[in-house]
Amino acid sequence: MSEMPVESGPSNPQAADPKNGSLGAGIALAWACLIAGYFIVGVMSSIVFSVLNGANSGFGALIAILLFLLPWAAMIWLIVHFRKTNQPRTALGIGVGIASIIGVLLLLVAACFGLLSNTNFH
Repeated sequence: MSEMPVESGPSNPQAADPKNGSLGAGIALAWACLIAGYFIVGVMSSIVFSVLNGANSGFGALIAILLFLLPWAAMIWLIVHFRKTNQPRTALGIGVGIASIIGVLLLLVAACFGLLSNTNFH
């Protein structure tokens, strides 16, 4: 009987490595999407609203909501893209970046309410 040789690992050793990509690059990409994305959205919304004569119509409000969700959609797209291109650490870094953005937002809101709690702001 002849035995078939058994391969001990995958044919592409880079495909099995869970350390492909960079965690820091993913976090930086998430923050860059947020900052640059909202800059671009601000420019785009001023152009779109000048054409639509403001966001008073329902259509203008819908476009405003979609424009302001664009940077978050870009972050989700980047996670999917880096998972498909076999860079799971970068995709995880973008997820950590999203979590850090939400954490900073919560801290800023808590700080503002803490500052305003000693005043008569109602």
